[in-house]
Amino acid sequence: MPAPHYSPLVERHFTHPFGAGRWPLGERRVAAGEAGSEALGTRVRFELRSGDGVVTEARFQAFGCPHTIAAASWLAEQLRGRSLESPMPIPILELARLLEVPTEKIGRLLVVEDALQAALARARGQIED
Repeated sequence: MPAPHYSPLVERHFTHPFGAGRWPLGERRVAAGEAGSEALGTRVRFELRSGDGVVTEARFQAFGCPHTIAAASWLAEQLRGRSLESPMPIPILELARLLEVPTEKIGRLLVVEDALQAALARARGQIED
C-alpha cells in the first residue's frame, strides 16, 4: 500500500505544529474546551487566552491523524487577535479543502471545530468550569 499523500500545508503544520502544548495548571485567564475521544481515534483540546473580547493566544493538544493535528495547528496560529464572537477565519469545510483533507476524514475536523467552540464558549463566559 502506498504511503498517504499530505499537502505541503499539512506537512508543515504536522511537523512543526504552532501552539502545541498546554499552559501550566492553574494558569489564569485560560479557557479550555475538548471534544472527541482517543478510543474513537480523535481527541482535541484547545486552550485560549483572551482579553478585551479578543483571543490573545491559543494552544492545543491533539490525538489523531496528521490532518487533525494540522487543522488544530492552523487554527491556533490564525486565532490570535480574532474576536471571541467571530473567531473562525474560514468555515471548517473550507479549511478541509485548504488542507486537502480526504472526504472520509472530514469528521475529524468537525471534532477540531467542536473543541474550539467549547473553548470559545468558556472564554465568553457561557460555560462555567
